[in-house]
Formats: sequence, C-alpha cells, structure tokens
Amino acid sequence: MILSVAKRSLLDRKYSVLLTFIALFVSVCLLISIEHVRKEAKQSFYRTVSGVDLIVGARTGQINLLLSSVFRIGANANALSWESYQRISQHPLVEWSIPLSLGDSHKGYAVIGTTNDYFEHYRYGDKRELSFDEGNRFGYGATNIFDMVIGADIAKQLNYNLGDQVVISHGVGEVSFSHHGEHPFTIVGILAATGTPVDQAIHIKLSAVEAVHSKPSHTSALSRPSATKSNEEHKAELHEHEHKHEHEQHGPEHERHEHKQHEHEHAQHESHAHDEHAHSEPEPSQISAFMLGLQSRIAVLQLQRQINQDKQEALSAIIPGVALAELWRLVGAVESVLRLISSAVLVASLLGLTTMLLSSLRERKPELAVLRVMGARPSFIFWLIQLEAMSIALCASVSALFFVFMAIFLSSDWMLTNYGISLGASIFTVHTLLVVALVMCATFIIALAPSISAYRRSRLV
Repeated sequence: MILSVAKRSLLDRKYSVLLTFIALFVSVCLLISIEHVRKEAKQSFYRTVSGVDLIVGARTGQINLLLSSVFRIGANANALSWESYQRISQHPLVEWSIPLSLGDSHKGYAVIGTTNDYFEHYRYGDKRELSFDEGNRFGYGATNIFDMVIGADIAKQLNYNLGDQVVISHGVGEVSFSHHGEHPFTIVGILAATGTPVDQAIHIKLSAVEAVHSKPSHTSALSRPSATKSNEEHKAELHEHEHKHEHEQHGPEHERHEHKQHEHEHAQHESHAHDEHAHSEPEPSQISAFMLGLQSRIAVLQLQRQINQDKQEALSAIIPGVALAELWRLVGAVESVLRLISSAVLVASLLGLTTMLLSSLRERKPELAVLRVMGARPSFIFWLIQLEAMSIALCASVSALFFVFMAIFLSSDWMLTNYGISLGASIFTVHTLLVVALVMCATFIIALAPSISAYRRSRLV
C-alpha cells in the first residue's frame, strides 16, 4: 500500500520531482564519473609501464630515475657505461633488455635512443604491446641508421607523416641553440595512441645517437656512399688483369710483379670493406638507463641487490611498481580534491531534495490529514516521506550509472585518440556500488528533517 501511495504522490508533484531528479542525476553522474576517472587515472599511472621488472641507471634516487626513464621528466646527470649494460643484460636471470639514451629533443618532445627491442618488449596498461598506426619499426643496416618512430601525440600536434624529415636538437628544453641539422631523420613509423608518455616521445636508433654526437668524419661515412671502389669493380679489374696476364706469359718480369701487387690491393680492399660493414653502426660508449625483464619474478630482489652493490660501477636498480607507488603518494592529493568537489556537489543536490520535500509538506497538509483519517499511523507518514526521497535518489543513481557507462563506452576510443586518456568501461564494480550505497545513505539522512516534521504534524491531526 505504501508503495502505491508514494507513487501516486510523486506523480501528483511531477514537475518539482522532475527538477529534483535532474539535479540528483547530474550530481550522481558527476560523482560516479569523478570516482571512475580518479580510479582509472591511478591504475593508468601504475600501468604506465608494465612487464618491466627492473630499471637500471647511474646511481641516483628512484624517483629521479623513474621520472627520467619512463616519464621523460628531467634527466639523470650521470650516465652508465655500455660495458655495464652488456654485462648485466647477459646475466643468466635476464630474459630481455631495452637500452635507453636520453638528452636530445625536438620542439620540446623527448628523443629516446633505443633499439627494436623497445617495440618488441615494452608493455603498458594490462601488458599491451606497442602497435603502429602507420609504418613500422627501425630498419636494419647503415642505410637505415637515421630512421625515426614517433608517438601518436607528436604526429597529431606537429602534423607529421611517414617520410617527413626531422632535425633533432641537443638538450631537453623547448628552445635549443644546438641542432643536429647535418643529420636529418626520416619518419618510418607512427605508434598508435597508448595514453602513456610513449605518445609524446620520439624514438631513434641507439647507434644514431652515437652518430650525431661523434666526429663529422665518422658520421659522413654513414650518411653517404663510400668513394672507394666496390667489390664488383675490383673483381672486374682483377679478371681483366688475369686475362691479360694469360696472353703475356712471356712478358717482362715487372708485369708479373704488378699482377701480384694488384691481388694484394684487392685483398686489402675486401678486408677494409668487411671492417667498414662491421662498424657501419657505431656502438655507444654510454647510455642513460635500461629496462630489464627477468626469467622469474622471484629473482627481482636478488638481481636488484646485486646491481645496487655492483663494484665495477655505481648503479641504481629500481622496481617500477614500487617507485610508481611512492611517486603517487606525492601527487595523490589531487584525488582527494576531486573527491571533495564531487561530494560537495552531491550534498548540494541532496539539500535541494530536502528543500523540495519540506516545501511540499505545506501543500500536502490536507493529503496527510486524509491519510490519518483513513487510519494511517504517524510512522506510516514518516516512511512515506522517506520512501519518496529514496525513490528519487535510487532512480537518479541507476540512471546516472547507465548514462556514465554508455558515455564512457562510446567515447573511450575518442578520448584515447584525442586526449590520451585511457578509461575502462567497467564501472559496474564493487567500488561503484559502494558509491551508490553512499548516495542512498546520505539521502536517508538528509530526508530525516522533512520526515520527522511530517511525523510530528501527523500526530497533531
């Protein structure tokens, strides 16, 4: 009976109820959205890099190493030697490694020197692989040493496409007075959006970093064909000389000597060509940091301790998850501010609900009197007012829940592509149900004022 009475009463006041419903709907939408975004932002922050067991760099604090290697914020003043990287990456516990060389930029975007292992082993989110919207990873060989792969945000903001020529600058500032203009890079790949710092990073080959910072005489040999004769040319000359030698078997002795000298020159050229090919991509002398994936997660602490106690070089090895948790504690006050704002909006809407119920009591005085004459007890009047308030709040909460779900589901790809924000559509979680339960409890408490007032008035009838 109380349900039918409450339904009829709400329909009689449909305009004021509708306005209250809209106010509650908007506030609950805001509360659920902010809570979901806050939770997803925190999880996305923790999943900026996943699958990496250790990050190793020169001796420094773990926050500084994390910011420089993962978020490309700031820089580690020290670098580690290439020999240390090779020694540690060949450890029996290491499954794969990704070297990183930082220190250059392009129009304020960080340039990362690395290898194709970066695109193969780097993971983000729920261990998602990096994928390409256009093009592919670095090519192999000296002819592809100046290949470049850019993030999705850079391609969009700077309007870059495959095949464009890009000049990088020394330093990490937005303004640089030292440009590597003699070595332009060619864009060969554009990564798909990830919602991580990868979208705002420029990737070049590790050997290219060494090439642009080495002597001009060395890099010029990489960027243009050699002026020496090719192997085919030398073979043709040798064959011609041998053919001539067969027809001049009784020639002077100096011709025989000239033939042997020519063969010696050809052998020297082949040796020089082999050495030039072997050193076609210069090997770096030092790098900024490197990431490690281990054979077993159990060995993480063991190898971390060994690296931190390394006697050959002062190194720091950090666990990304631990460092991210420490960093979040420093910036996590923002989530408290967001929660406070959404809670304040909800309280304002609930106060509007209370105002509506209180103002309607005077209009409903004859209605309550009729209910009392018909035998309704004061407790019935109390629960009637509470049921009306709870019904409005429940309808607003459920509607808001489905509205937010559909909004996130339909706009998730657009948000990731345009703003780099990755939001999961799974809002029907225990956390969300707790938010709805909190709204219902707050409604019950706020509605006590008009309910008690109606209860007292009904006792006087």
